[in-house]
Amino acid sequence: MATRLDVPQLGLTMETGTILQWLKAEGDSVEKGKPVVVIQTDKVEYEVEAPVAGTLLKIAAKEGVELPVGSLMAVIGQPGEDVAALLGVAPAPPSRQGVESSTSQKAAGVPGGAVPQVTSRRVDESTRPAAPRAPGERVKISPVAKKLAQDHGIDITTLTGTGPDGRIVREDVERAVAAKVPSTERRVPSATSEAAETIPLSGMRKVIFDRMGQSWREAARVTLFADADVTELVRLRQAKGAEWERRFGLKPSYSDLIHLAVARALREEPRINCRLDGQAVRVRREVNLGVAVDLGEGLVAVVIKDADTKSLADLAAATRDLAGRARAGRLAADDMADATFTVSNLGGFGVEAFTPIINPPQAGILGVGKILEKPVVRDGGIHVRAMLTLSLVFDHRLLDGAPAAKFLAKVKALLEDPAWIW
Repeated sequence: MATRLDVPQLGLTMETGTILQWLKAEGDSVEKGKPVVVIQTDKVEYEVEAPVAGTLLKIAAKEGVELPVGSLMAVIGQPGEDVAALLGVAPAPPSRQGVESSTSQKAAGVPGGAVPQVTSRRVDESTRPAAPRAPGERVKISPVAKKLAQDHGIDITTLTGTGPDGRIVREDVERAVAAKVPSTERRVPSATSEAAETIPLSGMRKVIFDRMGQSWREAARVTLFADADVTELVRLRQAKGAEWERRFGLKPSYSDLIHLAVARALREEPRINCRLDGQAVRVRREVNLGVAVDLGEGLVAVVIKDADTKSLADLAAATRDLAGRARAGRLAADDMADATFTVSNLGGFGVEAFTPIINPPQAGILGVGKILEKPVVRDGGIHVRAMLTLSLVFDHRLLDGAPAAKFLAKVKALLEDPAWIW
């Protein structure tokens, strides 16, 4: 019996997926649990595995096509099997309930409970030897790398891929481009020269482009600023750092302390912990804290579930685990799903203050700057204090200024008097 291979639901907010690369051609045999196609969603590439063994009878969506969740990508069955009925059936609408992790996703319309599996493709393969290609074998190359090679006149058959299974990725083409251009040309730009780099609006860049544009167009943004005197927080970390490292096996960072304060403030001032849900504003009981992680080519927001219930040690460990897996390309879809509020920290880059863009459908995001020593007037005198600028951006359609201000004041108070941590 033929089986549909549909775009799987990889998170509560996922609506579409883009076909990046077919790993099998029509007529190829496929094994249950083995990758068939690579799709892009939520800034991460995923391998979708075959739910059953058989033959890839029909590819219904070409590379580069964006499809809604539940849409037909391909049909797997036995050679000669009639699949016309499946190709003519509209996909069932995806369920928003019971979304599971990437090892147990249930794609809409898969008969017999067959489950296509997905795994993250953002894996660092730079040290893995490339699989040799036989004469005439199809070149495995990502769409971004293929386009970059075409733009620069690179023969992809001469490249050695460092991606999974010898797949050619963007970095392989960039190395070939760098080797092709004489070093003197790379060092001396001219007014008539081409751009130093062309970044296609595809993959992660396209997701960021679309979502940030949507947020900017739709949200009624208001920004509130507050300067927090974190002198006591700095003293606490300096005094307790060595003890924490002995007890926890890690030394919590200032970001960890800030995340802990934000999670507690969300619990005590929950009105901002809300999201747009159709035609209603739903205040969430759970505190799922989104934390922005820089991947070099873009940002992803990993999600610490039930952050308000975690201790400092548990929260710090969860953050490191998620950030490490994000940079290694081992995130599951659930690791980026269902955040109720996000923190973006650019202090490590020396930024003092900024206004981040809200990640819809959330109602707000907190920007955290660099801790700086500044002269501050206190008790009639000038004192040098460790100061931190906080910028809260919120959607005025979803909540008013007063509850947003109360939340920001709570975060400021918790950071200025950190005795509550112990």
